[in-house]
Amino acid sequence: MILSLFVVSVGVLVWLYDGKAFLPPRHGRSTWHEILVDLEACGRRKHLKARQYEHFADIAAAENRIGAARLFRAIACSEHLQEENLAAAIRRLGGNYAPPQEIALYGGSTSRNLERCIGVERHRFGKHTDAEIRRAMSRGNRYAARLQIWAAATDLREIILLENLNAIGAEEFAVCPVCGNLYESQHLDRYCPHCLTSGEEFIRFGPENAVGSGDEKAGHEASESSPLSVSGI
Repeated sequence: MILSLFVVSVGVLVWLYDGKAFLPPRHGRSTWHEILVDLEACGRRKHLKARQYEHFADIAAAENRIGAARLFRAIACSEHLQEENLAAAIRRLGGNYAPPQEIALYGGSTSRNLERCIGVERHRFGKHTDAEIRRAMSRGNRYAARLQIWAAATDLREIILLENLNAIGAEEFAVCPVCGNLYESQHLDRYCPHCLTSGEEFIRFGPENAVGSGDEKAGHEASESSPLSVSGI
């Protein structure tokens, strides 16, 4: 009797186990789903900033605020390069990236635009990237974490340059053509501390580059000719 009950119990368990094969398969998300969402969000933020700073640069150039126009143009170039790197990372991890299509641009006087930029950048700094960096590190994705760290570091450089533009009277700036690292030209590193690109290759925004005469194009071409290569995920 006991043996019969044992055999029946085993039969029931086997039937229940095999029955799972008839259930509809679960469609799991990508291993990097959360990381891809974070990278896309960061890329879209970079796209919006690039467009906004290009607009501010045009306003500053029209007001003959040359230093501000060059800084805005350099920031736009930096943001565009970072967006390109984030898009490449998304594709490498199996996702797809599409920049936002509808963009509302703000415009005022250059003095007002500088004030607004500083306030907005200070308010937003670290708000998203801190969590995104921690998430990438916790998932073991050093590639994504590194891009997010570089983006946060460049955001801080932008804030410092914007805050000190009038105080230091800087009118020349430079951008790393590979990772988008941003500099005031008098304080260039010999090599970019992010990606080790030689300072001689940096995109310059100074007297030799007439404001509004294709700096954005130069930045775009640099991003295509010098793709970011980061080993390890």
